[in-house]
Amino acid sequence: MKRRQFLSRTIGASALSLYRIPVIQAGSNSSSISDKIRQWKGNPIKIGDRKQLFIDKKFIAASHGVELITNPPLSTRQIEMPLLNGMASSGGYSTVLDVEGEYWFYYHARPEHSSQKGHQAYMLCLSKSEDGIHWRPAEVNRFKVDGSQRNNIVAPGAIGTVFIDPKKTLDSRYWFLGTLGEREEPPIWEAAKDTYYRRYYKEGHAYHEGGIYLLHSTDGMAWNRLPDVALPLWCDTQNQCLYDQRIDKYVAYLRGNNPAGMKKRRNVRRIEVDRLDKAPWPYDENPNRKRGPNGLFGNLIDELPEVMGANGLDPDATDIYTPCVNPYPWADDAYFAFPAVYRHYDGQNSYGRDLRGKYSNHGPVEVQLAVSRNGIEFTRFRRPYLASGLLDEDKGGGDVYMGVGMIKRGNFVYHYFHEDTFPHGPTTYPYRESFSSKGMEVAIHRLDGFVSIDAGPSGGELVTPPIQFEGNRLNLNIDCGAMGEAWVEIQDAHARPISGYSFNESVSVDRNGIAQEVWWQKGPDVSELAGQPIRLHVKMRSAKLFAFQFIKS
Repeated sequence: MKRRQFLSRTIGASALSLYRIPVIQAGSNSSSISDKIRQWKGNPIKIGDRKQLFIDKKFIAASHGVELITNPPLSTRQIEMPLLNGMASSGGYSTVLDVEGEYWFYYHARPEHSSQKGHQAYMLCLSKSEDGIHWRPAEVNRFKVDGSQRNNIVAPGAIGTVFIDPKKTLDSRYWFLGTLGEREEPPIWEAAKDTYYRRYYKEGHAYHEGGIYLLHSTDGMAWNRLPDVALPLWCDTQNQCLYDQRIDKYVAYLRGNNPAGMKKRRNVRRIEVDRLDKAPWPYDENPNRKRGPNGLFGNLIDELPEVMGANGLDPDATDIYTPCVNPYPWADDAYFAFPAVYRHYDGQNSYGRDLRGKYSNHGPVEVQLAVSRNGIEFTRFRRPYLASGLLDEDKGGGDVYMGVGMIKRGNFVYHYFHEDTFPHGPTTYPYRESFSSKGMEVAIHRLDGFVSIDAGPSGGELVTPPIQFEGNRLNLNIDCGAMGEAWVEIQDAHARPISGYSFNESVSVDRNGIAQEVWWQKGPDVSELAGQPIRLHVKMRSAKLFAFQFIKS
């Protein structure tokens, strides 16, 4: 053979190999994976034409060379919330709502000259936006603060979450769940009278006493309180409630505590109820616990079941709170939570290196991602979803808190968070004055892109359990970049390739798209397989697969 012919054939073979379905390493191939699942018994998962996310192993019956990965936001950007008439700063504990295409943002600000300390000084405020970046204060003008009534305060002293009630209970579209009170001076708001969220002292010891309250509103600005306390328990920070369409109930996620003496203290508790206007809500009252002077209890400990808390994979002194749970309406059976994960320094000694161990209830906070199919059982990924900044950048490395709510715009999801350059701890710490708040920021994320099933350059594959679909086209939300590709084979329930839809007949998907249509040599039509139990066998390299969906085109 002439040298030129040899080189030509060698180069041609190498070039062709780049476009073939990749060979799976470590002895794995289509048959070896299929052998594990060929003997199938049971019923297929009926998915209809609804989008399905790869957030866990529900749609992975077998795999090789792939891994579930969490993905950070595509970008973050600082936003400026309006501060009016002496309002000093905005804080965490925020909520964003999509109201007829307009962004509504509920957040907390503190009067600059308030005599109050801590949470009790927070004023729940409302601003609005058309683009999620530029904001204007809502024209509320109801409460006189620091000598002026021109402000966007909707609920003085309220700490919690605003949510939309699709059933409009009591003719009110907007509802709020959270704490009221904790004031040592008369409240400026009539609705907050006779509400309690405070410390009291008895025989030289400090105790907590508090309640969870419900507010309702027809316009989101003027609020009324239900007369009865929803739960007579002291729950700190941002508690939340939402309507869960999947179960047609209202679900609250509340700040819980482990018994005194445990290193892992804060956790998340859950309750579901049929109605908002029937209080108090049911809970398991501990007969050995004593009520405070106003008839309320201290910390929520074991009165409601725990759904999120630290375990053996976390450091000893780890707390979980402000879970920020969001049912994900743009896909089937998916919940995303963004808990604040707090590692406190109590009991440490840095021997003068830094402030670790010098103060109580002190330490860094990051936001992690937790996923669920039912809003009860959560899988929490230990890598940070939102990490604190670098220590040498404006004294970063403090704490980060996600807000509640997501808004979809086109191919992107907007949600909001608050970052401080100082770690968690009471405002009375002298050193805290030398730090600053970075304020509110927006995180912009790819639609469905919080978790993906990833394959590297060596390639990987997965096979789904048997599914039953409706529609005539298959779409993938997938990012192959410039170097990656993916191929799809449709198999019967026993993992045997179906003629016309095998890998040998598959046309690759490449580049980056939210809804990329899958083709075979005969085209994209899969209507003849609708209603049958089938499996998807996906091979890919250098790719991130987020979701799949059968559609009716």
